[in-house]
Amino acid sequence: MDRTARRTLSALVAALACLLAAPLAAQVSNEDVHAAERARYGYGALRQGANGNDPDAPNAANTSEARVVPYTLPPLFETAQQQTPEGWPVRRAELAAMVADVWVGRIPAVVESFRIEWDKLPVEVPPGDYVQEHWTGCIIAPDGRSGPVVDALVSFPRKAREAPAVISYTYVWPGGSPPNFGGTPPPDPVAQAIARGWVHVEYHPQLLQADNAVEMEAGVIGLARWPRMEHDWGALRAWGWGASKLREELAADPRVSANRITLTGHSRFGKGVLVAAAYDHAFHDAHVSSSGAGGSKIMRRDFGERWENLTSSGLFHWFTPAAMRFAADPLTIADLPVDAHSLIALRAPRPLFITSGLAEKGDSWVDPRGMWVGMMAAQPAWELFGAATPPFAMPVPLSTEQAIYPLAWYQHGEGHVPWPAYEAFYDHAERFFTD
Repeated sequence: MDRTARRTLSALVAALACLLAAPLAAQVSNEDVHAAERARYGYGALRQGANGNDPDAPNAANTSEARVVPYTLPPLFETAQQQTPEGWPVRRAELAAMVADVWVGRIPAVVESFRIEWDKLPVEVPPGDYVQEHWTGCIIAPDGRSGPVVDALVSFPRKAREAPAVISYTYVWPGGSPPNFGGTPPPDPVAQAIARGWVHVEYHPQLLQADNAVEMEAGVIGLARWPRMEHDWGALRAWGWGASKLREELAADPRVSANRITLTGHSRFGKGVLVAAAYDHAFHDAHVSSSGAGGSKIMRRDFGERWENLTSSGLFHWFTPAAMRFAADPLTIADLPVDAHSLIALRAPRPLFITSGLAEKGDSWVDPRGMWVGMMAAQPAWELFGAATPPFAMPVPLSTEQAIYPLAWYQHGEGHVPWPAYEAFYDHAERFFTD
């Protein structure tokens, strides 16, 4: 059994006791839950998303810059007062509420009363430069119900003392091992972090909130309230809540620097990391890798994935139910009161590192240019605090010219993978260490 499989098996076994206390999900399908929420809030039939597999399909995804139609973004600021360091907190709060209401959802108030019982066990690893512990935080509601867990494998450099830490959103693959995606093998993320003197935290968001609608009730979302209210949180916000609780626990450990805890996540987890960092400024930095639609990509820009894909029965659980309103006639994405730049700007003025691969090598679906446009449209929020303005031209791949800015962009030379940007992200985070 390889190291990845051993880590995942350890996580699943240790979490089982707490998970057994959770209510079992009813035998329903994603489509059943999707239909129930649509009916509950009167959304009706939703438009079909883009087809990224068949270029001849009537709803084929657009992959041509020439076919991107003009669009107008919602304003980042509405008054001159908002466009000042003193006025930004009020405007940020307004944007945060709008993004929550139509996109990522609100966290129900009862969650403030949840408590977490942590169990921390040593994990046997080969002799080397680090020690590892399995942290499991069982969440308990005020009425005594429990079940979902905040679960992570934490690797500390030997003799670590106030070391920086990276929380890596890590997918739990069936069978314990990721499939072979081909291409250049990725580096061992633990070894890479330890070599730089960092604590590596392998966070398993799916054990807190499953990545499907069928099990939504059995996760922290259902523990808070079920059925969901129209503007309640989806999985992205739930995963971010778990990451924040994990950050708080790490910050209390003398081996970790409380002010140097960062995030990294790819694809759907890139979306999740962006949401977590946008709403929790206690994270020092965040690596948002190939997040695409529902993340850092401008949604009004019709290239690759569309909002209608995100609100389909397979993905709607990531978002608040109200997101479906903009995929049902007569509303369209043009009616969305916010866009990716609004979400990105919630992070200002804290460091943020947005990356992608090459469209021609497999990252076309997430629209690298659309993510870069979203980042640049959010840049004025950083400028309020004296951040320099980067060149308004998309850098060529592998260029680090924007990595000197708090809000940074980097495009590596591979496809839909995160690891080629890891070293650049570590460099970015370390550049902005201030304590």
